[in-house]
Amino acid sequence: MSVLDRKELEQSPLADLHAIAAEVGVEGFRRLRRDDLIAAILGEAGGDGAEDRADDEEEAEPRGRRRGRRGGRARRARSSDPGDVADVEELEAEIAEEPEEEAPAGVEAEEPEPEEPEEELVRTGLLDILPNGSGFLREDPFSHSREDVYVSPAQIRRCELRAGDEVTGPVRPPRRSERYPSLIRVDAVNGNAPEPASERPRFEELTPVFATERLSSPDELASIAYGKGSRVALSGPPGAGITTLLRHIASTLAEKHSDLDVTVILVGVRPEEVTEWRRDSGLRVAGGGFDAAGEHQSQAAEMAVELAKRTVEKGRDAVLVVDALDALPPGVARRVFGAARNAEEGGSLTVFAAIGAAHEALRVATTRILLEAAPGGGAQLAPGSGTTHADLLS
Repeated sequence: MSVLDRKELEQSPLADLHAIAAEVGVEGFRRLRRDDLIAAILGEAGGDGAEDRADDEEEAEPRGRRRGRRGGRARRARSSDPGDVADVEELEAEIAEEPEEEAPAGVEAEEPEPEEPEEELVRTGLLDILPNGSGFLREDPFSHSREDVYVSPAQIRRCELRAGDEVTGPVRPPRRSERYPSLIRVDAVNGNAPEPASERPRFEELTPVFATERLSSPDELASIAYGKGSRVALSGPPGAGITTLLRHIASTLAEKHSDLDVTVILVGVRPEEVTEWRRDSGLRVAGGGFDAAGEHQSQAAEMAVELAKRTVEKGRDAVLVVDALDALPPGVARRVFGAARNAEEGGSLTVFAAIGAAHEALRVATTRILLEAAPGGGAQLAPGSGTTHADLLS
């Protein structure tokens, strides 16, 4: 764990401070005021500013003289802005810290019954990181649920988590105005210790090279070569059978290459085709039909790419089958198609995408499969189909 900094802790919400305190082993942290909690964290972790805080505490006047009546503090907590949950939690933490009133003389105080420790509920999920830096552990990475687990920005930064990571840890139920359970601490990342691994590669830093290992293709594409890491664009007029061809490609890969992690991304297709993919392919399917929200389909596509990147970082091979790429916003389409590569250091991401005839993807594809209407009906390969550096595939 990196050295903790006082200034960063002072700017963190109380929920994040509680999560950090649990990790570094601060006892009774929920009863501490915010300043005392920060000092305790720095003391346990040996962070910057721990000694300065200790000196300040020696000079501070007794807490009992500064504090007003309990009822006044409680009223102030209730009158705070209900949207500012962190401030309310901080005030309630101070109230919880106040000493209990002594029993009158001659009256024996009742011994509180010992509380049984609650059994921690441990959850595992795939991390989806939001634009604001926080995230959620999702059981299904392509849909949202009230059972998703909130992950704080501090936990994501501290463990250097990435979207698509499989994260395991204990969770607590939602409090007050919270809607989701929260992750208490990170116990494992992708089955390993949560400490950031210096040797863990980054997908963006892997060296892309042309494909060298050929992949099996359906009979109708026997003359077209593509391999692990190819960027394959399929284009043709309506009714040319591109969706059928994509399904044949996906089923062939799943049948002939058990080592491949294949995901289908559906964007703007017919709802009936979504049903066919889910029922017949046996593959993981993200996105949906043209009747689904475009934003949801874009998020599903980007999540599928992040999951594929994490696969490649492990030195394994992933495949994305996209129908159709041009139904995505231009920026998202570029990120999806551009992610395809054969990594020189190991691992590959292959993308098969249905596109329009004038789409930019045709220019940057390493394999182009162009279809045209056949004289007797159906479709056939059109001139211009082929693969760049097909001689490297074996």
